[in-house]
Amino acid sequence: MKKVFIRFLIIAFLLDSCTSVYVEVPPFGRYIHEEFAGIVHAGETNTAEEFEYLEYMGVKLLLHTFYWDRIEPQQGEWHFQDYDNMVNNANDADMLTVGVLAYDNRWIHDDGKLRKYIPQERIPDFLEYVRRTVDHFRGRVYAWCIWNEPNFYFWTGTDREFINLFNQTAAVVKETDSNVILLGGGFNRNIPGLKKKFINEIFSSDGMKYIDAVAFHPYELNFNRSLRIFEKFSEIAEKYGYKDKIWITEIGFPTGGWYPARIKEKELPEFIIKTCTLLAAGGAKKVLWYHMFDPVKRSGSNSEDFFGLVRSNQDYTSKGAEAFRLCSLFMPDSMCYAQVPGKDYMPSETPKSVKTFWFKKQEGSALILWNGRAGIKKIHLDLPGTNHLLHDIVSGSTTSILPEIVIPVGNEPLFITWQDIYDFEGQ
Repeated sequence: MKKVFIRFLIIAFLLDSCTSVYVEVPPFGRYIHEEFAGIVHAGETNTAEEFEYLEYMGVKLLLHTFYWDRIEPQQGEWHFQDYDNMVNNANDADMLTVGVLAYDNRWIHDDGKLRKYIPQERIPDFLEYVRRTVDHFRGRVYAWCIWNEPNFYFWTGTDREFINLFNQTAAVVKETDSNVILLGGGFNRNIPGLKKKFINEIFSSDGMKYIDAVAFHPYELNFNRSLRIFEKFSEIAEKYGYKDKIWITEIGFPTGGWYPARIKEKELPEFIIKTCTLLAAGGAKKVLWYHMFDPVKRSGSNSEDFFGLVRSNQDYTSKGAEAFRLCSLFMPDSMCYAQVPGKDYMPSETPKSVKTFWFKKQEGSALILWNGRAGIKKIHLDLPGTNHLLHDIVSGSTTSILPEIVIPVGNEPLFITWQDIYDFEGQ
């Protein structure tokens, strides 16, 4: 059955990669938050070299799991030093920390084995860890998320047991720090698709009254499908008033291993630009990429070893870091407009297959475009402003271009920026 499912995913990928998607952006534009772009597991080397690189990339959010079994390895023994270092270094670099409160602990189980499960009678022990951790990092951690992917194998208990844990945890977090942002969810798509019954039960639970936003992981076979699963989740969230409060706290594509979603390394920059663009235009409030580094030694069959934006923390070779840097620098604190033929900078004869998105900032603009179908389309652009640059999404290098130009647009996205010469409110 597993082989049949994998074959189905591969066929779906091949079919879907040749199609284009429609993103509904309000005609008045969509604001992209200033703290929009982040990276999972970034900053964990605690080195100046990594934080200098993160600053170069324009990253504002760093996500870490605050493992209970590391913070309280023995009951009543509290060890925060490693996390203190990470959080303090992030704050010193003007970056914000998102913390995940998870998982279980060896000493709560009779056999001493971790199983990603909290027995109901040991919930008070988990809540004490939550209370201590949230209080310890009060004013230093930007947001907390309750658990990670409870609809997947990261929670092995029943749905009802998790909802009970979720309700009590949410109350304790807000009782301890009423000002911190609290995220619920942490859902992924699951293998057969969204676990809608469980997701609706979480949204309907008592704990949601404490929740400021919901976390979602739209892992998929490609960027088009990531957008679609995000839109399906948004439809559920809308019923509960959370459609405009969805944080993508994990998204990524492995460049090796056995996962059906693996791609070639040379494709990663394209996937990053398109994924971030589509999710931003589609309404995601934050996008945190999974993750920063591949390990120095990678196992050829383990896809988890191939999700990094950077080859390793020893050589800092970019796999997709330069592409993510463009998204981090030019998307946040902008108004996003989906360009259509005959509007703004796109001539009326522009083919509908050419996807164009305009990110307008006070200090300048970015235009991202690609052809959603096979082949090359020549597009006539007549851009305002000055200092027009075409960015190489692989190397990060730039080429000056004329404001009025006929440019070939293929499947690889073009990333063009310029400086505006009029006020942000004008067009």
